[in-house]
Amino acid sequence: MKTQQQGFTLVELMITVAIVAVVMGIAIPSYQGYIRDTQAAQAASDLKACAMTLERFYSRGFTYAGANTAGAGGAPLCNTQSPTEGETAYNISMETLNATSFLIRATPVGETCGTGNCIELDQTGDQTLN
Repeated sequence: MKTQQQGFTLVELMITVAIVAVVMGIAIPSYQGYIRDTQAAQAASDLKACAMTLERFYSRGFTYAGANTAGAGGAPLCNTQSPTEGETAYNISMETLNATSFLIRATPVGETCGTGNCIELDQTGDQTLN
């Protein structure tokens, strides 16, 4: 009497591994793009929150100058990183603060501006990529 063996053959396992590898090859880059887009949207939101804080500062003294040291203990009024909790994806800096204008910028950590990866916001509300 012949006994029937149960299980998977090596060929079946290799086919399954190949299918999983193809699916992962498509899914991982898509997920990473989603994460980058989400981090950029969060940075833009943090820039707008900073702009509102700068406008409140302006309404008290009719100048934006000094806002970078007007916080508690001489700290900036705005958060300097985005997101505010967890791993920093963007650094936020106040590039220009004078009597009538400001320019704030979110720069991705470990990158430089100039390739469309930095987000800038000015006192008129214009948001640009630099």
